[in-house]
Amino acid sequence: MAPTSAAPRRRAPLIVLIALIAIAALVAGGLLWRDRFGNGQEEAEALAAALAQADAPEHQEVLGPLIEATGAAPQVELADPGSAEDGERTVTLAWTWTLPDEAGTWEYTTQATLRRGEDGWAPDLGPETYAPDLQEGEHLDLATLDPALGTITDRDGGVLYGEREVKVLGLDKTQIDEAEQESAARELAGLLGTDADRYAQTVADHGPDAFVPALTIRVDDEGEYPLGDAAQITGFLAVEQSRPLEVERDYAPGVLGSLREASGEDVENSDGEIEAGDLVATGGVVAAEHGALVGTHGFDVVAVHEESEEERSLHRVDPVDGTAVPTTLDDDLQRLATAAIADEDSPSAVIALQPSTGDVLAAAHGPTGQSYPVGLVGQYAPGSTFKAVTALSLLRAGVTPDTELECPETATIEGASFKNADSMDPSLFGTMPLRSVIAHSCNTALLLEHDTVDQPALADAATTLGIGQEAPAGLEAYMGSVDPEDTGTEHAAAMMGQGRVLTSPLSMAVVLASIQQGETVAPRILADQEPAAAEVPTPLTEEETSQLQEMLRGVVTDGSLDDLADLPGEPVIGKTGTAEWTNEDGELALHSWVIVAQGDLVVAVFVEDGSYGSVTAGPIAREVLEGA
Repeated sequence: MAPTSAAPRRRAPLIVLIALIAIAALVAGGLLWRDRFGNGQEEAEALAAALAQADAPEHQEVLGPLIEATGAAPQVELADPGSAEDGERTVTLAWTWTLPDEAGTWEYTTQATLRRGEDGWAPDLGPETYAPDLQEGEHLDLATLDPALGTITDRDGGVLYGEREVKVLGLDKTQIDEAEQESAARELAGLLGTDADRYAQTVADHGPDAFVPALTIRVDDEGEYPLGDAAQITGFLAVEQSRPLEVERDYAPGVLGSLREASGEDVENSDGEIEAGDLVATGGVVAAEHGALVGTHGFDVVAVHEESEEERSLHRVDPVDGTAVPTTLDDDLQRLATAAIADEDSPSAVIALQPSTGDVLAAAHGPTGQSYPVGLVGQYAPGSTFKAVTALSLLRAGVTPDTELECPETATIEGASFKNADSMDPSLFGTMPLRSVIAHSCNTALLLEHDTVDQPALADAATTLGIGQEAPAGLEAYMGSVDPEDTGTEHAAAMMGQGRVLTSPLSMAVVLASIQQGETVAPRILADQEPAAAEVPTPLTEEETSQLQEMLRGVVTDGSLDDLADLPGEPVIGKTGTAEWTNEDGELALHSWVIVAQGDLVVAVFVEDGSYGSVTAGPIAREVLEGA
């Protein structure tokens, strides 16, 4: 028995050793398994990077539309790696999306779970990993929120430009047999007064399911068009829309400007600044205040269901609506000036200015014969209206209003012959004081003083009275030019507003406004902006102001503007002007000018193809002053 009981005791150390070896093996195996698969942190960091790149199909399906809409992938960072427990690790991801047009960022955090499997750690991603509250079957996208358009107002807050109801007239090609489309297009164009050949070609170029616009009209103007007859044309359609427009057609041309929907060329040439559907500004106040007028787009990050296409808002940035942009225009005076010039059949303009502020009160243009606002950007010889500048230069040279000057019928300067206007009374030829030279507009008297005042002095006087300054913000305008380098006959001609002197009606209104105000006037159109002070080397003095006003008053009491002498109210001062030019037929023609001031109002009138200033422009100026 003894041998039987002793055997197990001898095997015990071996069993213990085997057990210890087995345990060690298990521990070692576990360590090897853990080393092989790690703790999942590297995989978590890789997940954040993969989501930021969104290159995997499952990521692209959810994130792709928003990435395309914003133009950039999100930033995704591992905000909290969590800890690995029982083969799982829950991590926190920090997301940052940069929205377009400086609309800020959309920032949030989500959680993702990584699980350890036979092949290592792998993420278990649900829709809520991509964005908070995202649900199964949804992806992220971006909707653009349009701001309300602002307005442009006159000095009293009346709306001059804004959204207005229109009708787009055209043909619906789906309602017309192909063989009948050309005849329908030509018939509609004929009724609407548009180019039939062009519209027929436009209809032909559009696809078979297109609506092809022919003309857009204001709802207020539809009575001016034969819409009843147009409705009898097969396929005719009138679509109601709203468009940004001035208060009425051709209101203050060149001042307000316009907005239109961006073309493909606009988008292509904008380096990403303009997108389809954006409103593009053209000229005037609209261009200068485009941002304030159109406002700022808003954005809505939405969850879109793949099947139902229903949208839910996840993050919204509200649009900033456009604001009211106040101008200096006086609506009543603008309409008065427009009516006063309504019968002119050549390029023409009436500019009204307030000397005390420089405010442009009206910028009216004739109804025909011009393709651009001549009152603002026209470049014309000012004729005898420029003698206000010449008079200032002579005063500075020591000539006084009482200084006697020679006024012969003709004068020859360096072989070039000059004469006075045919309308000048021959009995005036001879000797007369400067005040009479200005009142009766004697050309030869000023030409003969070309040695008294050189061209730099004449140019300096022009600068003092506002010629050549910067155009006011919000207006495309030509402010005049007097070249200080001109000599000889060019300098002599400049003394009477001819030669190479060029001005616009606006710049000549500024000349008289400066005399009326006693200092250089800088015009403005934007009522909430102070005009930039003009750089004037030689400011106007009180004595010069008084002398100039006295001489220009003489034009009304004793000279070519005597038709205005009986106007009630404050004294009227002014100057007529006639400048010779050669028209397109090679014939000698006349520019007709008048600049007048009464109290705190200056009016400049210009007619490109007219008669003497007192004959053509004078009555227009009187009508404006009487009605103001």
